[in-house]
Amino acid sequence: MPYNVTATFSNSQVRLSGERQVELYVINASLSGWLPMYYYNGNQDIFGFNMTASGNLGATDNENYTGLPIERGLIKNSLDGQITEVSVTVPNVNRVMESIIQGSNYLRGNEVHIITGFAKNLPSGSTAKHIGETPDRFAIIPEKMYIDSVTSDENAVVFSCKSKFTLRNVVLPGRTFCKECAWALKGKYRGTECLGSGNISATTFPDCDSTLEQCRERQNTARFGGFPSVPNRGFSVIS
Repeated sequence: MPYNVTATFSNSQVRLSGERQVELYVINASLSGWLPMYYYNGNQDIFGFNMTASGNLGATDNENYTGLPIERGLIKNSLDGQITEVSVTVPNVNRVMESIIQGSNYLRGNEVHIITGFAKNLPSGSTAKHIGETPDRFAIIPEKMYIDSVTSDENAVVFSCKSKFTLRNVVLPGRTFCKECAWALKGKYRGTECLGSGNISATTFPDCDSTLEQCRERQNTARFGGFPSVPNRGFSVIS
């Protein structure tokens, strides 16, 4: 999936050395609002930018991201018939994460934001939690997924996350082949496609059930938007 990135991100991406990539995770723990939990895939807590309910990084630069060894699985594409998904594994330290998900319907349908960037663009400061040099909250690649299912044990909680829209970069057809009239089905009865240069009395024929028979009654078969020869679902036995 393509992303628009800033010049700062692009310049860091092409450098051969000296740029440390970081992954941040923001999980919404509220079923009805916005209660973000911040995580950093690392061995220490760090300061990062806050995230707003709209999914954008805010200007607040002292948000604590808890450092944990988070595992991100490979994205499954739909070539094998599977819906695009990615697994996010969070350690279940003291079963804290497990208690959160069990009290909130396992967070099904909640957002998981995965933020990829470079350490130098995180907030800067004099403490150990400040690992940035030139802060830039826009120099990131954001990904938004939704929790589809959750599994947990004493060691870890695994979120199976999927995109809200499972079809990407697919050109959908403007029309489909069916026996019924497409104009009537799409609410375009007596519209330009239906009438052409003709006319149908709204008083005599106020509506249409999209069948060829009704089109014949209106003497408008030349503009019929269906394909009568398309067979009905089932088996046809020819003797």
